[in-house]
Amino acid sequence: MTASLVRPRRVSRTATTTATPGSGKNPGLASKIARALVSVITTTIMVAAVAAFLFLAVGPRVLGYQTSTMLTGSMSPLINPGDVVVTVPVAVQNLKVGDIITYHIPVEDQRVETHRIIDLTVNNQGTATVRTKGDANNGADPWTATLAGGQVDRQVFTVPYLGNAIRALRDPVVLKVLMYGAPAALVVMVLVSIWRKKPEGDDGAVDTGAALPAFDRRPLKRLAREMKSKEAAEKFAAAYAKMLPQRVDKISHALSTGDSDLAMDAVLSLKTSSSMVGALRMEQHCVRLEHALVTTDHTAAAQAGELVRQHQPQLEKALGGHTTRRAA
Repeated sequence: MTASLVRPRRVSRTATTTATPGSGKNPGLASKIARALVSVITTTIMVAAVAAFLFLAVGPRVLGYQTSTMLTGSMSPLINPGDVVVTVPVAVQNLKVGDIITYHIPVEDQRVETHRIIDLTVNNQGTATVRTKGDANNGADPWTATLAGGQVDRQVFTVPYLGNAIRALRDPVVLKVLMYGAPAALVVMVLVSIWRKKPEGDDGAVDTGAALPAFDRRPLKRLAREMKSKEAAEKFAAAYAKMLPQRVDKISHALSTGDSDLAMDAVLSLKTSSSMVGALRMEQHCVRLEHALVTTDHTAAAQAGELVRQHQPQLEKALGGHTTRRAA
């Protein structure tokens, strides 16, 4: 893009026969190519962003389906880590062995799991009891789940790799690239189009925004609507608060012993449950720790793990305040 701003060097008379034809002509060609390239990239990003927004935000409200990102390889090769699973609610009476469902497991932190039904019993009251198994796992899941409420989300199709893109967009490095890169590309396109020199500079200030709250009730209210039970959502929050110290201790122990696999399992579980319960700042710390583990940045991982540990008391206080207000 800067080639059009550089004067062609004068060549000797004997060298003119080897010069590229037209090299001194049409000096605006490079800028036209640059503008076209930036335009194509910008348009592609905008179209992809709009399509993702319609699919992930508008579609579920209009068409009634749900989306979730597969975090593990337990359903490989049918559903791989990073794939987005699309589900629709169906009556438990319409389930059959072999269906893939997304549900809250009845143990530990009651996280969401997407596995295949291997055993199914439906009683006269319309309550289904299921055993599930991941296709890639050697054995069945060590629990029996009761599907109350008459409905459960059943998988209809999978969008490969989309979850990886979503997670990448949440990555701090990618966010910085988009934050700085998009405005920079726009500035370059404008400057090239009007043939002006770059400005001497700008203030470079970036508004990072206020710190996320320790606890936000909105995700918990959303969970209550999805579960069709405020009591069930509050029980989930209570279970989260009860297991929070164990989760944090598990992460700290894994980091201190250098067990990155155990640390990743623990931080993914804590991140997912934090997102569901509304512990937004803890979720943010987990995202940073996850990125540090993926990039094997041990210093950043230790710092993020310390942030998780330091934030635990504040989060417990916020959750306790929520419980107290609810009881009152």
